[in-house]
Amino acid sequence: MSHIDEIKNKLDANINAIADQLIDASRELWLHPEIGHEEFFAHKMLTEMLEADGFIIENNPADMATAFIATKDTGKQGPTIALISEYDALPKLGHACGHNLFSVSAVGSALALSKMKDQLNGKIVVIGTPAEEGVVPKAGGKAYLVEAGYFDEVDAAMICHAEGRTIIKRNLIASASMDVKFKGKPAHAAGSPQEGINALTAGVLTINNINALRQHFLPRTIVNAILTEGGTSQNTIPDCCVMQVSIRAEKRDVHQSVIAQVKRCIEAAAYVTGCSFEIGSDRKIYEDLNLNDELAHLFADAIKSLGIEYIENENANYSWDIGNVSYVCPTIAPYIKIGPDNLIGHTDEFREASNSVGGYEGMIVGAKAMARVAVDLMLDSKKMENVKKSFKPSSIV
Repeated sequence: MSHIDEIKNKLDANINAIADQLIDASRELWLHPEIGHEEFFAHKMLTEMLEADGFIIENNPADMATAFIATKDTGKQGPTIALISEYDALPKLGHACGHNLFSVSAVGSALALSKMKDQLNGKIVVIGTPAEEGVVPKAGGKAYLVEAGYFDEVDAAMICHAEGRTIIKRNLIASASMDVKFKGKPAHAAGSPQEGINALTAGVLTINNINALRQHFLPRTIVNAILTEGGTSQNTIPDCCVMQVSIRAEKRDVHQSVIAQVKRCIEAAAYVTGCSFEIGSDRKIYEDLNLNDELAHLFADAIKSLGIEYIENENANYSWDIGNVSYVCPTIAPYIKIGPDNLIGHTDEFREASNSVGGYEGMIVGAKAMARVAVDLMLDSKKMENVKKSFKPSSIV
């Protein structure tokens, strides 16, 4: 058995030794779900766990009160390995995405590595990232941290996500949302309709314009629009129409092109009806996942060594703000099995699986696998070099 393998086995033992503590922490998060930028309970509990082990905590990075950076320096030259923790829940549904599990998984991995720091090189960093779910203002905590430069010195970043199957490389797509408001002119719909400017018509035309383009969309391009306001009385010409539009595409260049097309659909509808309009968004663009093959290979080896069956590669039309990180530093974002194969996210069933024996087993698997990959990178310079060579950076648009 090699020296590195011995360290990995000790790491497994370290995680087993604190498994009950990790499970208790995850269950507490599950019992206290918090939506994005309101994760004060989660922030306090996770940072206290890390601070008690000697991690240096930086609070309020990128002006986000529930974000944190926790650092443990081995004192020896080597790579900076980031273990990413996300801990927000969904409105009404609670932890129906399993963030209670893998936020703790990242912390558990860091605590296990910390106990071995005398035998490691470089830095262990836990980055706490709020508001992953794109359902709150200023969603996309990782994007804000990327823009503030918190990943610029990171050599490799890792995060896990809950699923019904273990998937090493999941090809995720880019996502953006638009808030659109058309402003028209009210008038009596029967007595003087000619005096009105119908904002609702502009909203309907926008949807029709988008539908007219669908045959030209590339595969995995998805545009979904809803009307959230379209008038207050059936006998009055609506002078205000409010829309929300979700725009997804496989790659960032395609995504930017589709965003431009949707804007033209809006402009055309406004021109025809005579409405004025505003386009805005209080949520960050989530970039597609820029997969790092070498990191994924190391993670697959770690999963295999733990005796876990996995799927190597799969396309999925989900979006995740880890994509923004993946264009700044080498990144992996595997999915870990926590329940039955047909488990569907954002459901009551997924929430219950996030507080189950299978869920906690998956959490421990994720912690062990990330720790094993961290050891490879911190002790084998060739593997770290290969990961960097595999990285294909590109500036965030």
